[in-house]
Amino acid sequence: MIRFWVLVVFLVSTVYGEGADHETFKNCSRIEFCTTLRGLTLEDDEQFTADVKNVGGTNRVATIPLSNGNKESLTLELTLLASHTIRLKVLEINHTRYEIPYVLNGEPEAANFSVKTDDTSATFTPDANDYNDYHVVVKSGPPFTVEFYYGDNQEVVFTSERLVMRNSETSHPFTFGVTFLSAQMLYGLSHHAFNLGLPETADGSMDPIRLRNADISYYEINDTLGLYGSVPVIYGHSVNWTSGVFLHNAAEQWIDIGYEDDKASAYFMVESATLDLFVLLGPNPKSVVRQYTTLTGVAHMPQIWVLGYHQCRWSYWTQEDAKSVVANMDKYDFPMDVLWLDDGHSNKNRYFEWNPENYSDPIEMQQNISSTGRRIVTILDPHIKVADDYAVYTGAKEKYFVKWANGSNFEGICWPGLASWIDFLNEEASDYYGSWYRYDRFNKSTPTLAGAWNDMNEPSVFDNNLEKTLPFEVLHNGTVEHRNIHNMYGFLQTRSTHKGLLIRDNSTVRPFILTRSHFAGSQRYAVMWTGDNTAEWPYIRLSYSECLTANLLGMVICGADVAGFFDNRTSADEELSQRWYQAAIWLPFFRGHSEKTTARREPYLFSEDAQVVIRNALKLRYKHIPVFYTLFFEYTLTGEPIIRPFFYHYPSMLTYDDHLLLGTDILARPVFEESATKVTVTLPGEEPALWYRVDDESWTSYSAGTELEIDVDISASPFFYRGGSIISRKDREKGSTTDMVDDPFTVYVNLDADSAASGTLYVDDYYSFDYQNYDNFLYILMKYIPESHGLDITDLSVNSTGINLLFQRIVINSPTGKSFYHIRHRKCR
Repeated sequence: MIRFWVLVVFLVSTVYGEGADHETFKNCSRIEFCTTLRGLTLEDDEQFTADVKNVGGTNRVATIPLSNGNKESLTLELTLLASHTIRLKVLEINHTRYEIPYVLNGEPEAANFSVKTDDTSATFTPDANDYNDYHVVVKSGPPFTVEFYYGDNQEVVFTSERLVMRNSETSHPFTFGVTFLSAQMLYGLSHHAFNLGLPETADGSMDPIRLRNADISYYEINDTLGLYGSVPVIYGHSVNWTSGVFLHNAAEQWIDIGYEDDKASAYFMVESATLDLFVLLGPNPKSVVRQYTTLTGVAHMPQIWVLGYHQCRWSYWTQEDAKSVVANMDKYDFPMDVLWLDDGHSNKNRYFEWNPENYSDPIEMQQNISSTGRRIVTILDPHIKVADDYAVYTGAKEKYFVKWANGSNFEGICWPGLASWIDFLNEEASDYYGSWYRYDRFNKSTPTLAGAWNDMNEPSVFDNNLEKTLPFEVLHNGTVEHRNIHNMYGFLQTRSTHKGLLIRDNSTVRPFILTRSHFAGSQRYAVMWTGDNTAEWPYIRLSYSECLTANLLGMVICGADVAGFFDNRTSADEELSQRWYQAAIWLPFFRGHSEKTTARREPYLFSEDAQVVIRNALKLRYKHIPVFYTLFFEYTLTGEPIIRPFFYHYPSMLTYDDHLLLGTDILARPVFEESATKVTVTLPGEEPALWYRVDDESWTSYSAGTELEIDVDISASPFFYRGGSIISRKDREKGSTTDMVDDPFTVYVNLDADSAASGTLYVDDYYSFDYQNYDNFLYILMKYIPESHGLDITDLSVNSTGINLLFQRIVINSPTGKSFYHIRHRKCR
């Protein structure tokens, strides 16, 4: 028999502004399977034993029978993979649980293995010589355990003391536990509004962490409610070891996090589908991130303008307003690359149709904006208005919408009124939706419409009784209940959009898609932002922890609405707006955005003094775009994050999320505190390593491993270059990346204590897939030559035909001072 223990849960959150709607969005106590499973303990006859003497399967997939005293039978399935990764499944006999498609970036490479058994355990070791330094031990129990070792170090344990699989007409939940031995902190489980490290919840002080994509307005800090995305990945980190797990499952999940003695634990409670777990053995942050991105893929290179500044509002209601924003950004000398059009551009939320009254000549508008070197991105949501005079709807109404079991289309309320939702799991429906991006179908669209904004794709349905989403029993592709794929619906929309944009442009231009809802693997198709934040001080710092987590989970282009989506505070409080811009320049995605009831807050509308600060921040971002672009190329090779928390390179620095590293070489510690006159900056590393302060133009060097108290006024936002780095910038001030692409580079050589420095730089045509299809790019390694104050350049690329590097100046920073060496437009090639 199953016994339950009662746990009193106090939901701890910090509320700013209105706060999230907790009547609509439920805590664990209002979700039956969560309440039941959180308090679950099992009697001895319910614990499963592994029959380790009867290992079966093939030489690449091992199977072990599981059984308990209640005559329940399951199968444990193990696959040893390359790169110190193991796949573990627990399956019912003749199981019919849904297994999600598309998320993995191809089938993982499986290894042959050897197995040794005794009375109580079975040990599995891969045969391949290049990754045979790990092994897996299954102990019979009861309860059985699966232990994962890197060398002699036991890193992760799959625990089954609360393993159950249940089946009813409406729910198919399962549970399991994972313990990270020696882990001091757990990270991951994006997307939530809390600090970088995952909080303790198993002690009952908070609700379990929920993964259920939701359209939550006014989301709160330190709340465990799931936000817009779900990435079921956890990394366990200590000074000596890092490992991880990835649950390949898109159903609703609740996870309790515990910290006890020298270990950390995660207890998963999952609503449906398959227990399909990947274990990542690291053994360090770089390795574990690479193991995860090997499974789920990396993005292709962005076009260069993606890294510039984007200006948005809900909404620019007329095309004249849209054009005036671009004109004023130029008039007041604010660089910008993209103007965003929210639903005001559409025909009453009939997407792929222009508003016939306020956007009556969209081609003229696109030509006007394109002539300035800028681009446009439009919003395109997955809900389709029910209207027989709307071609997108009529072409889909018979077979391309999500349906009830009786075959009728699901209809609900969203922005257009009555709407239906595209069934992206149906490949024909996905292709149908993607076809509407073509120029001949999206009437009066031109290449100036350079990307798509897939919003409201959790998916959002205006029905509070359903927590504002589709009913979990509606069907995709004829047979798949929505409960099984809820968290990947947005992933499926962006997959469709990405394919549609590729077809639209004959696969010659790199697509750009911004998504609010995301899942594991979404990075292959889209970039993300943190959703509908609030114009309050704590949300600036929160944007760092949210985007640092996203970067660790492969979603490297991440940003937050600058300077807050909801609330008028940043319109009235210019200090907050200035500080937000200063912080946001170091996040890969950089967009100003505000809600329609707020006062307008385009940069040129602030006071002249505030404009100076914001303008300087924007121009500083543009100077560093080559750094972001180079790091993105290196991410495509290795999966490494673009922005990184300290612990990624300095393992003992576990909890810093008010500092970030841009790659290895730039440290930013913006001012997140209201009315601050001082900030504390921690310089990671140890002597004799150095960091140079850049923002005050003093270029003073400081020893690593120190803590600085820095005086700040409104113009100061501290950042540093690492000693030993070479950083390439474009210092000529231009209005957009279009105007910058042919400008020369200024190279900053920041000497370490041994007068050495090195760095990389990547250049391609900035727009096409030639870098991928023909290896047509230039990627160089630069090393400083002390004798000549020059650079030794090694070409690491294969085919750099037609790509030139133009250098204008070398700036050398040393502990004794700064020197300049001018180069007369010297070409590297």
